[in-house]
Amino acid sequence: MHLSLPDGTEIEWRVDGQEGPLVAIASMSLQPPIAFRPIVDDLAEDHRVLTYDQRGMGGSSRSGPCDLETDADDLAAVIEEAGGDALVIALGDGARRAVRAGAGRPELIHTVVISGEQPLGTIDESRSRQSLADSPAVLAALLQLLETDYRSGLRTMYESGDEGWDESALRERLDAIEAHCPREAGVARLRAWVSDDSREQARAMGDRLWVLHFPGNAWFRGSLEAIRPELPDAHFEAVPEGVLTCPGENAAIIRRILARRRAAA
Repeated sequence: MHLSLPDGTEIEWRVDGQEGPLVAIASMSLQPPIAFRPIVDDLAEDHRVLTYDQRGMGGSSRSGPCDLETDADDLAAVIEEAGGDALVIALGDGARRAVRAGAGRPELIHTVVISGEQPLGTIDESRSRQSLADSPAVLAALLQLLETDYRSGLRTMYESGDEGWDESALRERLDAIEAHCPREAGVARLRAWVSDDSREQARAMGDRLWVLHFPGNAWFRGSLEAIRPELPDAHFEAVPEGVLTCPGENAAIIRRILARRRAAA
């Protein structure tokens, strides 16, 4: 299905599952749809699971802008088209997109669940020294590499994250990313992420925000000690792995969060 936005952009979206609460996926821009297929399939057994292609990517219009405010508006628009009243699972830069949409459109998004130790703004290096993403020099070098040699930049991101990829699997993943997210969109969204601060919107969500945290890869490792004090009303729960590598356990937590909401209604 396609949603036509007022500026002429077409957003491709789809829903898996026939009935149940609406769960939307705000995925990391530099992840192909195949990466989150297992969590979609699990939740689609008793939920309607919304996925979509961001503007500039996949089956959506190959045009920008690729900034976080626009992306948050697009996420809210797609959720509204699908019926609203959604829980959003957010990964990577999707966390900032989701908290912006959730804070601005609470009638559409009742809960945001962030998978991983995802900083929502710049972290003081004195408070988090383990995370590669907290180093301006590292991020600047990565952006330059992505601009000049997109595939090499993507490879660097994955290999630096300690994911344990074998060469064949890594090549397949890089092929899928390049097919789904062209260099222009990928670099623009990483630049937007680097300069963004969505902490105010995250705090505004209060207890509607959940963080399912795990040690993660080297890009964000150690960020939790800085994130937790910034979100005093959010729920924090430790999980062994994120939704991409441990979909079953994370899906069970999503079901528990939704059941808790139903019981409180």
